[in-house]
Amino acid sequence: MQATESVVKTRNGEALLRRAGSGPTVLFLHGAGGVPGWVPLFDRLSDRFDLLVPDHPGYGRSPTPDWLEEMADLAYYYLDFMEELQLDDVHVVGHSMGGWLALEIAIRSQHRIKSLSLMSSVGIRIKGNPVANLFIMTPEQLVRSLYADPGLIEQELARTPTPEEIDRIVINRTTSARLAWNPRFFNPKLRKWLHRVRVPTQIIWGAEDQIVSAAYADEFQRLIPHAAKTVLPGAGHIPFAERLDDVTVTIANFVMSNK
Repeated sequence: MQATESVVKTRNGEALLRRAGSGPTVLFLHGAGGVPGWVPLFDRLSDRFDLLVPDHPGYGRSPTPDWLEEMADLAYYYLDFMEELQLDDVHVVGHSMGGWLALEIAIRSQHRIKSLSLMSSVGIRIKGNPVANLFIMTPEQLVRSLYADPGLIEQELARTPTPEEIDRIVINRTTSARLAWNPRFFNPKLRKWLHRVRVPTQIIWGAEDQIVSAAYADEFQRLIPHAAKTVLPGAGHIPFAERLDDVTVTIANFVMSNK
């Protein structure tokens, strides 16, 4: 489905928003790499739901505000974002850093949130099992760590990014470094507040994730009350790139069962 684009302005900032479809509202929060284009997952979800896919402030085509210093700032921004658009009963889907952001929002307010789906989420740390250091990886090392499928890895390595894509990679890495360089991709205080997440929550993980070990799926499930968990074999850190059908069905069924 063709998405429309608009700029959402709140009291403290603005963001580019892609929106398509109708039905229950699903807000997709992207990871450190930004929005990778209108991917097949978005087509599938917008066939059944009112899908919103923004570029976070400081990412992609959204300007970087001077107040953006930490993940808490983004969390408060999205509370304003949902208020500005008068969104209620929002099903939040967060991938990687977007999962962390979803949790930072939820521990502050779940007033407008109906459910959470966390894919390959960062945000906490397991002692002795840290998240991979994306900031020191070469582009090839990053691609080989993101996927489990050798064919997909070679396909991605053979692709030459456009100048526009290169510009966005630099912008996204700069903002991610600002938000998650030290400590790397986690908030030391987050785990002690995860008991506050009381909306239905599911955890989706690739069994072969080399960026965030599947052990984190178990830990999030332990920390978040009544969280469900789905671990997909043959998938890496971006499970919707390798197990599209399974991820789509898992999200759709969860949204519909909690609408």
